[in-house]
Amino acid sequence: MVMDKKRDRLFERFGREYQGGEMIFVEDDPAKEVFMLVEGRIRLLKRVRLIERDIVVLKAGDIFGESSLLKGRLHPCSAVALGGVKVLAFAATEFEELLRDQSDVALKLIGQLVRRLQASEERIENMMLKDSQSKIINTLVKLCQDVPPSGGRILLSISPIELSSRIGLDVDSVKRGILELRENRYLRVVDEKIEIFDVDALRKLYRLLGMKEELRRG
Repeated sequence: MVMDKKRDRLFERFGREYQGGEMIFVEDDPAKEVFMLVEGRIRLLKRVRLIERDIVVLKAGDIFGESSLLKGRLHPCSAVALGGVKVLAFAATEFEELLRDQSDVALKLIGQLVRRLQASEERIENMMLKDSQSKIINTLVKLCQDVPPSGGRILLSISPIELSSRIGLDVDSVKRGILELRENRYLRVVDEKIEIFDVDALRKLYRLLGMKEELRRG
């Protein structure tokens, strides 16, 4: 109850609401505010030449727009609402004060930046892989490392859009790859969740695809 009252007071002062498809900020605009997502989902997009690519899909509790903490910076990407969303918007000085007063927010920001760095490293690794299926399997195996197994199986709470942005592939390619893995009984999909039956089996499949690629090169 205390936390709810505190959240309500914060929203009264810093809260904003956006509708689906509405832009929170646009790439290359001056970065002036840091945002915390309270409710809903937000896509971060980056334009590569003439094509917009997904970077990540944010969920409640995520912080974004952190470039504002460095003076004179521009937003390196765009943020667009996926359905109705609620956010807290802080000027850089206000957010710095929040970080000083609440260590849990500072730790959340650090953890989030580390996860984004890891996701960027995965994307670089995936760029070196030739086939889409290897990219999908590589990312699924990496995601399994952060989730404790239950009964020998692992449940990943991730939608096709979120997985697409994580891998760096279009949604249709990801859906086809997941369907193939499901048909071969490596996983199943339930309510935007992916249940991995056997992570070691996925690792073996990844190595097998790599061997096939090496044979084709030879």
